[in-house]
Amino acid sequence: MKSTIEKLILDQSFDYLQPYFYSNPYALRCELGIGDTTEEYMKNARERAASIYHILFPQKADAILFNYWMYDWSDTGDAEKDLFGSNSEDISRIIDLRLCAEMRSLRFLSEMMMNYRHVSVKDLKTYDDPTDADAGLTRRNRIVCYADGVGFDDLDLIEKQIKDDNNSDVSLVSFQNECIFSVYDDRGCDIVFSTYEKMREYYPLLKPFFLPYDVEEMEKRLAHGM
Repeated sequence: MKSTIEKLILDQSFDYLQPYFYSNPYALRCELGIGDTTEEYMKNARERAASIYHILFPQKADAILFNYWMYDWSDTGDAEKDLFGSNSEDISRIIDLRLCAEMRSLRFLSEMMMNYRHVSVKDLKTYDDPTDADAGLTRRNRIVCYADGVGFDDLDLIEKQIKDDNNSDVSLVSFQNECIFSVYDDRGCDIVFSTYEKMREYYPLLKPFFLPYDVEEMEKRLAHGM
């Protein structure tokens, strides 16, 4: 039988777009980077992320999920050099940046799909505003990969999220603890639970890491179910 969180991440109606904390009722927000110097800040970001990970995943992640974004560059329009300038070197640089982003995303997708059992939940909601000129050009699929005893390099995935070195928004999932652990960058992370009971269970364990700005909101969420 599938856990509640597995059912959620396989459901097309489950958007799971940032900001995760404000978009999900049973979510907690933690601060990672703390310190007066860059070195101290990044050291704390890594150590705090690892501590939260070990609280939530004593037996490692059961699955990961990430977004595969597709943008239709072939929309009708005037010459784009009118937007970016006619300098051939600038145009070449923009083309290279586009290709690099697409290749990184496709490479990560291919690596995950080659190595893990996976499910693709297609045509999900995007950040597009219907009034935007390029609305409808972006598509998003959510890829869910299962550990199945093979396992992931969980801490390496978290490190890449901290360094903002992965354009696929990778999150770790625990079926047993009914949660999704999403590091958005070196500033912090969100933990989304599928049930109030699980949020309440992990609330005191994660409290030392809470982002002060959102403590009042988290206290309200805890009190709501009592």
